[in-house]
Amino acid sequence: MHALVKMTVAAALIGVSAVASAGTYDFSYLFGDGQEVTGSFTGTSTDGGQSVTNISNLQVQLNGIAFGPVTSNGVTTGNAPLQVNAWNPTLVAFDDTTPVTIYANGALNNFSISDVDAAVNVPDYEFVYLNDATNGFYEVVANNYLQSDSFSPGSTQLATDTPGNAADWTLTPVPLPAPVLLLASSLGLLGVIGRRRRAA
Repeated sequence: MHALVKMTVAAALIGVSAVASAGTYDFSYLFGDGQEVTGSFTGTSTDGGQSVTNISNLQVQLNGIAFGPVTSNGVTTGNAPLQVNAWNPTLVAFDDTTPVTIYANGALNNFSISDVDAAVNVPDYEFVYLNDATNGFYEVVANNYLQSDSFSPGSTQLATDTPGNAADWTLTPVPLPAPVLLLASSLGLLGVIGRRRRAA
């Protein structure tokens, strides 16, 4: 029975890890000049977070300053929530019909996260990661036209790597809290015990 309990808990945890990959993901990119984009989103993955689709709930910061609306003299500029668009090499433009996939391997990424539909509008803030072999576009760009910082005092925030460095990109699933894992493993164990009793 002791071995059965161990196997049941292990199986439950494996099942939870597959479910947990449909959740929250943290990401970051460190530019060559020391500037950094960080953020998070929710999405769905079937491969442990190597590729994530159904992107929503986007949050992005450039050098710790969040992409978000700014109000000055009673006028608000910028939009929320953030949106994501896929790069379309055939159109040589961002597309609002192609589903977006964000990859753990930065060399596969082709997306824009911004405050607008990047297929039809010019953003006030955006994070772009391009690897377009068809047209020879390889770059990572982050800009926030509404803010400045120590890297760009009195000007808009701007960070660029051409080409981007995949080694400076990270995408990691946010683990489920321990109580959730414990509950899931307990439920799995109860299910096995219930099936054994019915079979007896």
